[in-house]
Amino acid sequence: MLDLLYSKTDAGRAEIRARTLPLSRTARNLLLVLDASKAASDWLRLVAGASEADFEMLHQHGLIAPQSAGGQPRAAAPAPVAPVAASPAPAASATAPAAAGGSPLLDRAALYTYLSGEATKLLGPFKGYAFALEVERADSLSALQALALQLVERVQKAKGEAAAAAVRDALGLR
Repeated sequence: MLDLLYSKTDAGRAEIRARTLPLSRTARNLLLVLDASKAASDWLRLVAGASEADFEMLHQHGLIAPQSAGGQPRAAAPAPVAPVAASPAPAASATAPAAAGGSPLLDRAALYTYLSGEATKLLGPFKGYAFALEVERADSLSALQALALQLVERVQKAKGEAAAAAVRDALGLR
């Protein structure tokens, strides 16, 4: 069980926003950062104080779901969302019609996947964690698009124009 990849379900994302379940701080932190880029055992090592019991509680409440080898949620998993991939940029086929005003060309799922998967890599552990919280609170495509533009600005401030250009390209901004 701990050697599988897991991702948040729709219920897990809703729990992050609503905070309705009495989760411990470590279980909530685990839920927040967990994505399909690492095995469950790796996440337990990375989240300070997290235990198998915290992980099992998230699974029993349907807040996380195991992923199949192809990266898709297993059929038995409750209410899955698109897994956060470890790839640095979403595929061009995940694009939707361009939004006005320089908005990213990615659809909601691809944009969520990119933003939540790359924030820590691009901004560092603390700023990336804070940005991931903002991504989790985003409740619409337009909110995610606004965050994508903020990510470009933050990367430009932190790492310069070349890094910001790479993020723009990954987001489909021209």
